[in-house]
Amino acid sequence: MVLNSGNSEKKGFKSGFISLVGRPNVGKSTLLNRLVGQQISITADKPQTTRNNIRGILTRDDYQAVLLDTPGIHLPRNELHKRIVSYATRSIQETDLVFYITEPLPAANATIHKGDEVIIEQLKPRADHTILLINKIDRSQPEHVLETIARFNQALPFLETVPISALNGKGVDVLNGFFSRYLPEGFPYFDEEQITDTPERVIVGEFIREQIMRNCFQEIPYGTAVMVDSFKEEKEKITIYATVFVERESHKRIVIGKQGAMLKKIGKLSRLKIERLLGTRLYLSLHVKVSKNWFNNPGKLSELGYAKS
Repeated sequence: MVLNSGNSEKKGFKSGFISLVGRPNVGKSTLLNRLVGQQISITADKPQTTRNNIRGILTRDDYQAVLLDTPGIHLPRNELHKRIVSYATRSIQETDLVFYITEPLPAANATIHKGDEVIIEQLKPRADHTILLINKIDRSQPEHVLETIARFNQALPFLETVPISALNGKGVDVLNGFFSRYLPEGFPYFDEEQITDTPERVIVGEFIREQIMRNCFQEIPYGTAVMVDSFKEEKEKITIYATVFVERESHKRIVIGKQGAMLKKIGKLSRLKIERLLGTRLYLSLHVKVSKNWFNNPGKLSELGYAKS
């Protein structure tokens, strides 16, 4: 998946990069998947689900929008957190447009979350390039949504404000109009058929990690990572070998489960999702390995794809 260097600039055509930023678990990945019409970024009802910058590509006759799903911005507690938060904060400065995603205040007269206050400070130099999205309106009272809009716009005069539900699609169509309105004139960076330029190995690893988070959350903390060791395309199927890294022996036993039941479940659910994405049959082999304190090991982090920003 490479940049489309063969296209020349078309008069009136808009193209550019849009970062999706916000606190953990506000719906950035769900929105990205909704916009591109297919799951390319993992989702789970857990904070810190997204760790990589996953890019979705949306191409229409008059624009091409490249959307970056960034990790949730939070207070870093280890080297891994520092690296993934840096991806998000850097994207604020480097993209043409910012979609800042938050959710309705929980009650009348509620204050803005401290995490949102930190993000707003970072957004101040880019206020004229930032669109505020109030997500999860399907879970909130209308008056709380209106109060949220008022309070956030008092804190920062955003370019636009849109209440949406990324889950059911309400209000999301409005966002398509912003791409042709606010992106700069240019040329398509990618072929129009592409929906992502994220390497297949990365997406496969993320889909596996998603199933670990969904099925082992009560026992397994966020000290889990996945490395795709081998990705071999054959005539009628793809063969993938991947290693799941955990922090402790006790976590390894949980991920494997009694007589391997949990690992088989994770493998089956991951395989089904990967097959839908790649459109072919798949053989997936998972192995679990202990790597103590891997999330504070710079060398291991780089090996796992979490490069230092």
